[in-house]
Amino acid sequence: MQDKLDAYTHEVLRFRKALNLTSISDANAFDRRFVQPSIALQDWLPNQGRLLDIGSGMGVPGIPLLIVKPDLQGVLVERRKKRAEFLRHLGRVLDLDVEVHDADVNALPSLGVDACVARAVTNVKGLLDMCTPHVNQGAVAVFPVPREQETVHVEGWRGKDVGDVDAIEAQQVQCYAWEG
Repeated sequence: MQDKLDAYTHEVLRFRKALNLTSISDANAFDRRFVQPSIALQDWLPNQGRLLDIGSGMGVPGIPLLIVKPDLQGVLVERRKKRAEFLRHLGRVLDLDVEVHDADVNALPSLGVDACVARAVTNVKGLLDMCTPHVNQGAVAVFPVPREQETVHVEGWRGKDVGDVDAIEAQQVQCYAWEG
Protein backbone atom coordinates (compact mmCIF):
# COMPACT_ATOMS: atom_id res chain seq x y z
CA MET A 1 0.00 0.00 0.00
CA GLN A 2 2.72 2.50 0.94
CA ASP A 3 4.46 1.86 -2.39
CA LYS A 4 1.30 2.88 -4.24
CA LEU A 5 0.84 5.97 -2.07
CA ASP A 6 4.45 6.95 -2.76
CA ALA A 7 3.97 6.32 -6.50
CA TYR A 8 0.83 8.49 -6.44
CA THR A 9 2.73 11.32 -4.77
CA HIS A 10 5.57 10.93 -7.28
CA GLU A 11 3.19 11.18 -10.25
CA VAL A 12 1.42 14.27 -8.91
CA LEU A 13 4.72 16.02 -8.23
CA ARG A 14 6.03 14.98 -11.66
CA PHE A 15 3.03 16.54 -13.46
CA ARG A 16 2.28 19.34 -10.97
CA LYS A 17 3.60 22.22 -13.07
CA ALA A 18 2.40 21.03 -16.47
CA LEU A 19 -1.17 20.53 -15.21
CA ASN A 20 -1.18 23.19 -12.47
CA LEU A 21 -2.02 20.52 -9.86
CA THR A 22 -0.37 21.96 -6.75
CA SER A 23 2.27 24.47 -5.72
CA ILE A 24 3.72 21.93 -3.28
CA SER A 25 6.95 20.39 -4.55
CA ASP A 26 8.04 18.40 -1.49
CA ALA A 27 6.78 14.81 -1.13
CA ASN A 28 6.53 14.99 2.67
CA ALA A 29 4.57 18.23 2.55
CA PHE A 30 2.26 16.77 -0.13
CA ASP A 31 1.68 13.70 2.03
CA ARG A 32 0.81 15.83 5.09
CA ARG A 33 -1.41 18.25 3.18
CA PHE A 34 -3.27 15.90 0.82
CA VAL A 35 -2.59 12.18 1.24
CA GLN A 36 -3.02 11.75 5.00
CA PRO A 37 -6.18 13.89 5.20
CA SER A 38 -7.64 11.84 2.34
CA ILE A 39 -6.83 8.55 4.03
CA ALA A 40 -8.38 9.88 7.25
CA LEU A 41 -11.81 9.68 5.58
CA GLN A 42 -11.63 5.89 5.24
CA ASP A 43 -13.23 5.15 8.62
CA TRP A 44 -16.54 6.55 7.40
CA LEU A 45 -16.55 4.64 4.09
CA PRO A 46 -17.65 1.12 3.17
CA ASN A 47 -14.98 -1.45 2.33
CA GLN A 48 -16.48 -2.27 -1.06
CA GLY A 49 -18.83 -0.78 -3.62
CA ARG A 50 -18.51 2.29 -5.82
CA LEU A 51 -16.87 5.51 -4.58
CA LEU A 52 -17.72 8.80 -6.31
CA ASP A 53 -15.13 11.57 -6.03
CA ILE A 54 -16.62 14.86 -7.26
CA GLY A 55 -14.13 17.36 -8.67
CA SER A 56 -11.25 14.91 -8.43
CA GLY A 57 -8.62 17.32 -9.78
CA MET A 58 -5.28 15.74 -8.89
CA GLY A 59 -7.04 12.77 -7.31
CA VAL A 60 -7.76 13.83 -3.73
CA PRO A 61 -9.39 12.40 -1.80
CA GLY A 62 -10.36 9.59 -4.20
CA ILE A 63 -7.03 8.10 -5.28
CA PRO A 64 -5.53 7.68 -1.78
CA LEU A 65 -8.83 6.17 -0.61
CA LEU A 66 -8.85 3.68 -3.50
CA ILE A 67 -5.30 2.69 -2.58
CA VAL A 68 -6.13 2.00 1.08
CA LYS A 69 -9.52 0.42 0.24
CA PRO A 70 -8.69 -1.72 -2.81
CA ASP A 71 -12.14 -3.36 -2.94
CA LEU A 72 -13.75 -0.01 -3.79
CA GLN A 73 -14.27 0.89 -7.44
CA GLY A 74 -13.55 4.55 -8.11
CA VAL A 75 -15.79 6.84 -10.11
CA LEU A 76 -13.81 10.05 -10.55
CA VAL A 77 -15.51 13.09 -12.02
CA GLU A 78 -13.38 16.00 -13.22
CA ARG A 79 -14.58 18.63 -15.71
CA ARG A 80 -11.12 19.65 -16.89
CA LYS A 81 -10.11 17.30 -19.71
CA LYS A 82 -6.34 17.40 -19.05
CA ARG A 83 -6.82 16.59 -15.38
CA ALA A 84 -9.29 13.83 -16.25
CA GLU A 85 -6.67 12.34 -18.56
CA PHE A 86 -4.16 12.58 -15.70
CA LEU A 87 -6.60 10.65 -13.48
CA ARG A 88 -6.85 7.94 -16.15
CA HIS A 89 -3.04 7.84 -16.20
CA LEU A 90 -3.00 7.39 -12.40
CA GLY A 91 -5.50 4.55 -12.68
CA ARG A 92 -3.21 2.74 -15.15
CA VAL A 93 0.07 3.43 -13.31
CA LEU A 94 -1.34 2.48 -9.91
CA ASP A 95 -3.45 -0.42 -11.20
CA LEU A 96 -6.66 0.95 -9.67
CA ASP A 97 -10.23 0.05 -10.54
CA VAL A 98 -11.39 3.47 -11.75
CA GLU A 99 -13.64 5.02 -14.32
CA VAL A 100 -13.07 8.67 -15.07
CA HIS A 101 -15.68 11.07 -16.42
CA ASP A 102 -14.54 14.38 -17.91
CA ALA A 103 -17.87 16.10 -17.40
CA ASP A 104 -19.89 18.10 -14.92
CA VAL A 105 -21.33 15.64 -12.38
CA ASN A 106 -24.74 17.29 -12.84
CA ALA A 107 -24.73 16.34 -16.54
CA LEU A 108 -24.12 12.62 -15.97
CA PRO A 109 -26.78 9.90 -15.74
CA SER A 110 -27.00 8.09 -12.41
CA LEU A 111 -23.66 6.53 -11.52
CA GLY A 112 -25.06 4.12 -8.91
CA VAL A 113 -22.54 4.74 -6.14
CA ASP A 114 -22.33 3.61 -2.53
CA ALA A 115 -20.22 6.49 -1.21
CA CYS A 116 -19.43 10.07 -2.21
CA VAL A 117 -16.42 12.18 -1.31
CA ALA A 118 -15.18 15.59 -2.36
CA ARG A 119 -12.71 18.20 -1.22
CA ALA A 120 -13.13 21.95 -1.59
CA VAL A 121 -15.66 21.78 -4.43
CA THR A 122 -18.58 23.73 -2.94
CA ASN A 123 -20.60 23.90 0.27
CA VAL A 124 -21.98 20.73 1.88
CA LYS A 125 -25.55 21.33 0.72
CA GLY A 126 -24.33 21.76 -2.85
CA LEU A 127 -22.27 18.57 -2.58
CA LEU A 128 -25.20 16.57 -1.25
CA ASP A 129 -27.38 17.92 -4.07
CA MET A 130 -24.71 16.76 -6.56
CA CYS A 131 -24.52 13.31 -4.95
CA THR A 132 -28.27 12.70 -4.75
CA PRO A 133 -28.94 11.58 -8.36
CA HIS A 134 -26.00 9.16 -8.25
CA VAL A 135 -26.41 7.27 -4.97
CA ASN A 136 -27.73 3.80 -4.20
CA GLN A 137 -29.97 3.26 -1.18
CA GLY A 138 -27.90 3.36 2.01
CA ALA A 139 -25.03 5.31 0.44
CA VAL A 140 -22.89 7.64 2.52
CA ALA A 141 -21.39 11.03 1.75
CA VAL A 142 -18.20 12.00 3.60
CA PHE A 143 -16.68 15.48 3.47
CA PRO A 144 -13.89 17.32 5.29
CA VAL A 145 -15.31 20.69 6.32
CA PRO A 146 -14.26 23.62 8.55
CA ARG A 147 -14.57 22.78 12.26
CA GLU A 148 -17.26 25.42 12.79
CA GLN A 149 -19.45 24.01 9.97
CA GLU A 150 -22.74 22.74 11.34
CA THR A 151 -24.45 19.67 9.94
CA VAL A 152 -26.76 20.70 7.09
CA HIS A 153 -30.25 19.42 6.41
CA VAL A 154 -30.95 18.21 2.88
CA GLU A 155 -34.01 16.16 1.99
CA GLY A 156 -33.18 12.47 1.79
CA TRP A 157 -29.90 12.81 3.70
CA ARG A 158 -29.44 12.28 7.43
CA GLY A 159 -26.42 13.69 9.22
CA LYS A 160 -24.81 10.54 10.53
CA ASP A 161 -21.50 11.36 12.09
CA VAL A 162 -19.19 14.23 12.78
CA GLY A 163 -15.65 13.72 13.91
CA ASP A 164 -12.36 15.45 14.37
CA VAL A 165 -9.37 13.90 12.70
CA ASP A 166 -5.82 14.82 13.65
CA ALA A 167 -4.64 14.48 10.04
CA ILE A 168 -7.03 17.19 8.89
CA GLU A 169 -5.93 20.59 10.20
CA ALA A 170 -8.69 22.98 11.26
CA GLN A 171 -11.32 20.66 9.82
CA GLN A 172 -13.77 18.01 10.85
CA VAL A 173 -15.38 15.18 8.92
CA GLN A 174 -19.11 15.20 8.30
CA CYS A 175 -20.86 12.00 7.24
CA TYR A 176 -24.36 11.74 5.80
CA ALA A 177 -26.48 8.68 5.05
CA TRP A 178 -28.85 8.54 2.08
CA GLU A 179 -32.32 7.51 3.19
CA GLY A 180 -34.10 8.97 0.12
